[in-house]
Amino acid sequence: MDTRILILWITVYLCLFVSSIQSKSFFIHSSVVNGKKKIVATEVNSTASSFGNTRPKTAAEPNSGKFEIPLSSADQEWLGSLLYHPNESDIRLRKEYRQLSEKERGDLNVAFNLLKNDTSVSLNKYDLLANIHARSSANANAHQGPNFMGWHRVFLLMMENALRKKVKTVTIPYWDVTLDEAMDKPYSSIIWSPDFIGSGDGVIKKGAFGHWQTQFGYGNLMRFLGGQGKLMSKENVEDILSKSRLGEITNPAAEKKFNIEEIHNDVHVWIGGQMKTIEIAAFDPIFYPLHSFTDCIWTEFREQQKAKGIDPTSDYPEFYGRSTHSPFAPMSLGSVMVIDGISDIWNQYVQYTPRPFCNETYNGCNSLYMKCDISKRKCISKSRSEVEIENQSSKLKKDDKVPTDLVNSGFKNSESFSKESDSEMLYISNRQLIKRSAVVNYRHFTKLSENSIAAHKVVTITTISDVYQFYSYLTDSHTDLINLLLFLIYLNQFHFKQEQY
Repeated sequence: MDTRILILWITVYLCLFVSSIQSKSFFIHSSVVNGKKKIVATEVNSTASSFGNTRPKTAAEPNSGKFEIPLSSADQEWLGSLLYHPNESDIRLRKEYRQLSEKERGDLNVAFNLLKNDTSVSLNKYDLLANIHARSSANANAHQGPNFMGWHRVFLLMMENALRKKVKTVTIPYWDVTLDEAMDKPYSSIIWSPDFIGSGDGVIKKGAFGHWQTQFGYGNLMRFLGGQGKLMSKENVEDILSKSRLGEITNPAAEKKFNIEEIHNDVHVWIGGQMKTIEIAAFDPIFYPLHSFTDCIWTEFREQQKAKGIDPTSDYPEFYGRSTHSPFAPMSLGSVMVIDGISDIWNQYVQYTPRPFCNETYNGCNSLYMKCDISKRKCISKSRSEVEIENQSSKLKKDDKVPTDLVNSGFKNSESFSKESDSEMLYISNRQLIKRSAVVNYRHFTKLSENSIAAHKVVTITTISDVYQFYSYLTDSHTDLINLLLFLIYLNQFHFKQEQY
């Protein structure tokens, strides 16, 4: 073949090839093929929006252009004021969400709402900061590469700094997802309640985040737990911590089993609602406790690196994929560069309490909202119903101070007392009614079931045998064992006469 014709054919082929890839992007990474290390170019879809999703964007998915709002000088000044790291006089302690005291949890909720209602900047301070995660520049820096960890560490700290400008003692707790994953019904966890982060079965209507609105026309804050995706398990965390290098646990090279970004993506999808989509995920407050947890795992990972003689501040993968994850690329968070994300300066004075753990000999759950499952050797979150039953039991004990005081002071069998509140109906579990008569002593109790209120049937508790008889009565009125246990807890404040055998 004539050389000129061959060159012409090669030129035409190259033009067609270049034309075919103009709208495509690739990440470059190493891969082991047939036992040999090779450099591989893998096509990715740069317009993907959903976590863990690389399909073309549909009309229902966000148009990333709408998030590129112009930043005023006030916006830029405020956002810039958040880019600082703690020092030795500003040590932060991040606890597991369920280990916060009631005051700490209340302060966190107040701080979030103060940001949400502060309109001295565009949108409001909460949404303006959340919108950074939605902007195309940050999105490209923050996902599908090793900078995932560093970018979110800095972003998390910015939100924490913003919250502390409202309530100076606040830190962002971590949500240990594994405590919920170990439950039979994770969607019933106390986390998804008004006292914590709000419900998970549609629009959030109660609690600190009730009726929160999402910017850019996405309406009410909502979640749909468990529709898709899955929660991170204890085994997932162990797999991640079994590795030694950042490149082994992050995109583009990490296997799914060890890939912290991909495992975390599944949690976003499991929560649903705004959290399912990258651009609007950070508008849901649960975003921050989730990323506090991934940062907690990374902190533990880096400590293990140090123990192995690896310097985590220089452990940036040689093959990083997208150019936006290049070590000296801008992070799109002020003047911070990608390589700065693995520096110790961001977490030097940020500490995490140990992840809750228990076994046959040790209980480190340390929360009213967790329990130790000995069979699984795991701390597990309590469900909303478990907490409600415990609160009812606690209320019964707390409300019945008069007979307790009388017993402690040594009142006699013949003594009695009268009090208006003694005739109050006390609801227990499945609507059973216990009524204390207006004149009563520690040996006598009046029990009325819903079906026998008119009959005013009286049960006298004097001995252990009476307890068995009472249990029979409860069974006849379709009361379950939980009710019996609650009632016995209540009766524990009275004295029983010792039986003679």
